[in-house]
Amino acid sequence: MLSVDIVLGMLPLARELLQRGTEAVLVSNSLPALNDVTAMELPDIVAEAAKHCDILRRAAEAGGLLADAMTNTLDGSKGNSSSVPLMVVENGCGSQCIDLRQVSSELAAAAKNADLVILEGMGRALHTNFNARFKCEALKACLHGEESEVGRKTD
Repeated sequence: MLSVDIVLGMLPLARELLQRGTEAVLVSNSLPALNDVTAMELPDIVAEAAKHCDILRRAAEAGGLLADAMTNTLDGSKGNSSSVPLMVVENGCGSQCIDLRQVSSELAAAAKNADLVILEGMGRALHTNFNARFKCEALKACLHGEESEVGRKTD
């Protein structure tokens, strides 16, 4: 499954962050939900994009995403996100919404020292977490009907 949100949203933003020297953790569902890309599918999409972008390629290679990535990601052998510029992490969910109290331990560990959290999509950003507060900066973005809604930046 290929999602426009990944190709036109998540990957370009990750590329920009990586270009500036920021580490990026790409988080996706553990289980399928409608048209959402799963954590098992995401490394293949990253690998395909990396064929066309040196920034993504270098970060994906360093993060093990171009060589048997999901084995490393799912067994936790990558260690913590502080040493890897680009990681794929599963969220522990199989829904378009996300209960932040019940995310995977891998996501909780990766997010522990984050400087920015971006929640994308109506389910994750608007329906279930619009009023959620974080210890770091947060951006909540989604498309709602014909209009683009971006939630307030919280700290």
